[in-house]
Amino acid sequence: METYAVFGNPILHSKSPQLFNSVFRGMGIDAKYTRIRPRSAHDLTNIILNYSIKGANITTPFKEDVIKYLNHVSDEVAEIHGVNTITNQNGKLTGYNTDWNGVVNALVNAGVTLIGRKVLVLGAGPAATAAVYGLKKAGAVVHIANRTTQKAIEIGKRLNVNYIDFDEVSHKLSYFEVVVSALLPNANPFLGVNIPRNLVLLDANYRPSSLSEQFMSFGCRVISGKQWLIHQAVEAFKIFTGKAPDVEIMSVAVENELTLNYLKAQWIQRVDNKKLFTDYDLLISASNDNEFKQFLDEEISKTFGS
Repeated sequence: METYAVFGNPILHSKSPQLFNSVFRGMGIDAKYTRIRPRSAHDLTNIILNYSIKGANITTPFKEDVIKYLNHVSDEVAEIHGVNTITNQNGKLTGYNTDWNGVVNALVNAGVTLIGRKVLVLGAGPAATAAVYGLKKAGAVVHIANRTTQKAIEIGKRLNVNYIDFDEVSHKLSYFEVVVSALLPNANPFLGVNIPRNLVLLDANYRPSSLSEQFMSFGCRVISGKQWLIHQAVEAFKIFTGKAPDVEIMSVAVENELTLNYLKAQWIQRVDNKKLFTDYDLLISASNDNEFKQFLDEEISKTFGS
């Protein structure tokens, strides 16, 4: 059986296992995919190597820090400065970024033409940077804005796109046709602002955010972060297996929710290689039982609110 995982902190909320495991079953591939919370980016790569994980997806906060522990990175990683996909070939780790595919294909699949479109990207982390990279590559006219202006300026200069002061975006919103948000669910620079009805919003969040709810209230079209997730997973699946996944299976699976009553979690040092991916929904790297329980409580609280 081949083994795969998504790494992050927090990570229990991730729907990647639903996507990949459903396609593995549907396509008759002998593989298993789970969630892992590592202690650091270095710990992350050690887990991949020690447990012979063939492929991994990477989310916050490890997309940048993990790069220095990889043997190779693809061309887009050098520009984005973020990794969300890793392959392990005989102990050699290669990093890729498919987030930019997720942004572009989520919009195109929704019928949005990007060539010449004026697009505002909110945020300046690796996900937002990948969005800027992909949108520019697709021919859009891209502007970036972030609460910390210097980060937006750095990305704008590196990728040769315009940047806007975060305090000015609400005054310039009517200039744009598409907004891509990589902000946290409660972050919203447009509170109290009338949103032009013609705007399309792609929100990185799976669930409705303050921003998406406001855009919907003004009759705007809102594309869920689930579509971004699906389309980045499609490209990661191709990298992992060399095959195109059944997107319809993924589209159904993304609506499946992990339930707390059936959650199986374990301290990673307490399981052997054979059981690592077959028995657990969540594996946590910890120093002892007490730390494992602390981290598990944090994950449960952030995902289920309890």
